[in-house]
Amino acid sequence: MSSFALTPPSPHDVHIWQWDLDVGSGDFDLYWEMLSTQERERADNFRFEQHRRRYVAGRGELRRLLSRYLGLSPRAVALDYGSERKPFCATQPPGWRICFNLSHSENTAALAISNGFEVGIDVEQVRAIEECVPLEVFSGLERAAFTALPDAEKQKVFFENWARKEACLKALGTGFILPPTHFEFDLSIRGDTTPRFVGGEAEEATHWRICALPFGPTCAGAVAARRTDWSIVKMN
Repeated sequence: MSSFALTPPSPHDVHIWQWDLDVGSGDFDLYWEMLSTQERERADNFRFEQHRRRYVAGRGELRRLLSRYLGLSPRAVALDYGSERKPFCATQPPGWRICFNLSHSENTAALAISNGFEVGIDVEQVRAIEECVPLEVFSGLERAAFTALPDAEKQKVFFENWARKEACLKALGTGFILPPTHFEFDLSIRGDTTPRFVGGEAEEATHWRICALPFGPTCAGAVAARRTDWSIVKMN
């Protein structure tokens, strides 16, 4: 594990980190030592050992990376939660505003780090779609476009757009307190995009930028922020 200092992203960049949550015993032990008492208690509450180990690898690597930006030890990184339970760095150098968001699905973890603006990230393993889920996630227009897709495309398109919506909601810090239909997309657009509507408003949609994360055929991902003048910088 590298420990050299990291320069915070510029105000127009979002640093993206990705890692595998299925780690060996040596790395697991190192990550365990990085966790706070509360995080260790939460880890021990997981019913399945695989979920426990993945939580430790996710939270430990988050602390390790943040520590390299902040110039602290991993355990000294103070994490707190906003009113909607979005985590943030509670202690930063004067004038700094490092923002971050972490997502994981199965064994894949992805972290977005920005400087001066909130960011959301989501990663989704492509899997079987329950019949009722598109009705819950898509607006009327999105459902019509989804229904018209060839069956071979539906799975990938569904999870690409689910990741977009989740990333946007996480950038707001609301999670699914707002419905997924709050953000509406043109399903024919692949890759980077902006919403078609946000809360039913086209004007609000123009303030948003969503960048696709290419993970390969078995995983979909997206990064979102309520500003348009930023780009992704992949860090590993």
